[in-house]
Amino acid sequence: MAIWQGFTAFFLPILRDFGVSRTLLSGAFSIRQVESGFLSPLVGYIIDRTSPRKVIIIGILMSGLGLILTGLSTNIINFYLAFILMSAGVSFSNHSVAWSVMVTRWFNKKRGRATGLTFMGGAFGGPSLIFIAILLESYGWRSSVIILGIGMWAIGIPLALVARSRPEDYGYLPDGDTEIDSDIETTNVTQEHDTYFTLKQAMSSKYFWGIIAVFSTQSISIQGLLTHQIAYLEGIGFSTTVAASTVGIYFGVSGIGRFIVGFLTDRFDWQRVFIAMVIGQVIGLIMLANVSIYPHAAAAALFMGFSHGMMVPIRLIISSKLFGTNNLGSIWGTVDGITLALGVIGPVYLGWTFDTFGSYVPALYILSFVLFTAIPMILIIFSKKSE
Repeated sequence: MAIWQGFTAFFLPILRDFGVSRTLLSGAFSIRQVESGFLSPLVGYIIDRTSPRKVIIIGILMSGLGLILTGLSTNIINFYLAFILMSAGVSFSNHSVAWSVMVTRWFNKKRGRATGLTFMGGAFGGPSLIFIAILLESYGWRSSVIILGIGMWAIGIPLALVARSRPEDYGYLPDGDTEIDSDIETTNVTQEHDTYFTLKQAMSSKYFWGIIAVFSTQSISIQGLLTHQIAYLEGIGFSTTVAASTVGIYFGVSGIGRFIVGFLTDRFDWQRVFIAMVIGQVIGLIMLANVSIYPHAAAAALFMGFSHGMMVPIRLIISSKLFGTNNLGSIWGTVDGITLALGVIGPVYLGWTFDTFGSYVPALYILSFVLFTAIPMILIIFSKKSE
């Protein structure tokens, strides 16, 4: 959380410190997206051949070191290098691949609920942005980043040691089943849900590229917004702490969306759920573009946060519905990697818009339109593939 969303609070202080354009500084956040996109498939490959715990610990060590070096950076080049190291560590240790793969191995019967809870980690970390903002105002961005790096080691490493790769390594079975029950359950799950899509077969399908196109609208818009949200609100008169509180609201309420989206997709057609989610995000962006007082900003954060929370697990849910679970790891890793890499456009575009027009508002309207295009794409590409 200190890296993915926490750095939005540091955006303006870093900008003033190095004296660079918003476009150039936004490039670091965009490189983070590209880097995550390239590393996601690699992380999955390494996890299959070692263990999630080792990958997570290595990621935490890299992230903490990257944070400390970022705080010690003396120029924009050093900042970029430290930021790349830090981002690589996050790619190895975050919930998107390492933790989700590990949790999947421990559950069969309630795997969906367990996965949804796994993705709630970012939501629980949302309110910590207020703490980060207070830290920033008290000690400055450099000392704050160093403190966060040390804190990541102190908290993250012990938590990572709790991680267990698979139940069989410790004499257990998924869900606490006996061997006989487990065999029956595994057989039922395989017969009911699994298909024979390989990564190569998936990539030859229009649905594979369709979900990449749809998910990319989310990645471009949301990553662009999260990079600049605090800077935007500070620019229209809000303090750093107040601006950061809207991001805290955003990720706090996203936990609700992450939790219930699995139940919604079980009861309703996933296309309808996805379209409702997109509409909520579009409404939130338009509200944010017209913010003048704090209640407006908080309301926009509620709309966008809830919809964003739904977006996080639903991408994996949709992928499993389209391609089955036999090779979901390689398929999902590739989809996630490509969409994350395409998210590079968002932060740079918002930074360029401000540098050119002196305002983020035009970009917010453009991003809302980009998001809206996901609706006709869903209706056209997946017209006969709701299940």
